[in-house]
Amino acid sequence: MEQSELDMRQVMVLFQRRYNAICEVRRLTDELADALSRNDEVSVTMILGMRAEEMARFDDCTGEIWQMCRHSSPETVQKIRRLITSELSEHAGESPEEKKVYEIRRKTQDVIDQLRIVDERLNRKVTGEKSYYEAAAR
Repeated sequence: MEQSELDMRQVMVLFQRRYNAICEVRRLTDELADALSRNDEVSVTMILGMRAEEMARFDDCTGEIWQMCRHSSPETVQKIRRLITSELSEHAGESPEEKKVYEIRRKTQDVIDQLRIVDERLNRKVTGEKSYYEAAAR
C-alpha cells in the first residue's frame, strides 16, 4: 500500500470479519444460556472457550485495521481512526466503500447491544449479588 492510499476493500473485509465474529459470539452466548439452564458444566466450559476464541478473532481484525496505519500518511491514519472510532450517528461515509463500513459497524453495534443484554442476564443469574453488573450499579 502506498503511503497515502487506503485499501478500502481490505478495510471492508476486516470489518465484515469483525461482524461475523461478534455474530458467532452472540450465537454461542445463546448456546451458553441453554447449557447453563441444563446445568451442563462440560458444555459451559467448552462454549466459554469458543466464545473467547471468537472475541480474540474480533480483536485481531481490529488490530489488523489499526496496523494499516503503520506505514500510512497522516490523512490515511485520520481516515482509519474516523472509520473505527467515530460516532455512528455523525458519519455516513463519503464513498460507497465507507458507507458499507459504517453499515457494517451499525450492524455490529446492534449485535453487541443485544449481546450485552443477554450477557448481563446470564451474569446476574450465575453470580447473583457478586455479579459484575450488580457491582457496577452501586
